[in-house]
Amino acid sequence: MATTLAPNFVKQYGSTLELLTQLKGNKFRGKCREETIVGEEAYFDQLGSVTAELRQDIFPDSPESTITHDRRQVVATSYDTGLYIDRIEKVQTLVEPEGKYVAQQHTALNRKRDQEFFKGALGTAKSGKAGGTDNAVTGCPIVPLGTGGDGMNLDKLINALYELEASGVDVEDPMDQPYFVWSPRQKNELLTNTQTTSSDYAAVKALVTGQIDSFYGFKFITSTLTPWADTAGTGVNLVWNSDGSTGDGTGADIGDIPGIETAGDNDRMCFAYTKNNIIQATNPEIVTEVAKRADKSFDWYAYALMRTGAVRMEEKKVVLVPCQEVAGGITLP
Repeated sequence: MATTLAPNFVKQYGSTLELLTQLKGNKFRGKCREETIVGEEAYFDQLGSVTAELRQDIFPDSPESTITHDRRQVVATSYDTGLYIDRIEKVQTLVEPEGKYVAQQHTALNRKRDQEFFKGALGTAKSGKAGGTDNAVTGCPIVPLGTGGDGMNLDKLINALYELEASGVDVEDPMDQPYFVWSPRQKNELLTNTQTTSSDYAAVKALVTGQIDSFYGFKFITSTLTPWADTAGTGVNLVWNSDGSTGDGTGADIGDIPGIETAGDNDRMCFAYTKNNIIQATNPEIVTEVAKRADKSFDWYAYALMRTGAVRMEEKKVVLVPCQEVAGGITLP
């Protein structure tokens, strides 16, 4: 579909293109393990722990300890976008739109990068020699919806951290830095919670500016792409489309608003994870080209491409924290 610049003709608008408010994406850069991928899929090895035995005699038989080997599979998905710039319309404007077109394409692809992160963190993880074993997200620890109330609260954070530490996660290890992912609604609920605003929790320095950066061992990532829970409340509806509806299931209505499984669902699937536990493999990173197209009357064409995928390495390092958000489910704050 051709792109028209008609709304930006000189007689109607000024000399700049105003970029409308949108989710920038790329929220998880530097907050997970980042790898490259060559070929359609990649595998990342897992190594289990070893138990030391008590040495009881002098010159005993050599111990025969055991260790497990496994691997997780990442499958990369390709995304691209292209925009035409009509030369006739361009000369009727006072703007040079190419740079901002490319900037918008980068933003669109970064949203897809984040969606792939969510799919890897909260989807079915493939393991085994050729990815033949399914590891469902229902195998992850979960903080029940009603813990401390249906919405976001301090009790849920406390229990999420407990689940990580009870599984043996060393949260003091920088590579196991715990992150907590939520939507703006949960952030607002915690900021206005009497527990987190009392003098007992004055260490939440970001409350002064209205931003929670680090609290109770977690660093926070706020994203309106955070998906909805499924009808059971223990799984995730990993669907994004143009209006947040259930969609038609064909993939034809792909967009950037989290979709619901059944009308009326209203539980956002927030979650805690550790940095090294989610691998996002990308190749190529976002690449762009702006060139004249001989087949389109030598009009300019801006093109951008990216390929990425992600996987959860261990279930015990992701903790599901469903939070009731709004009646109807799809109305975003």
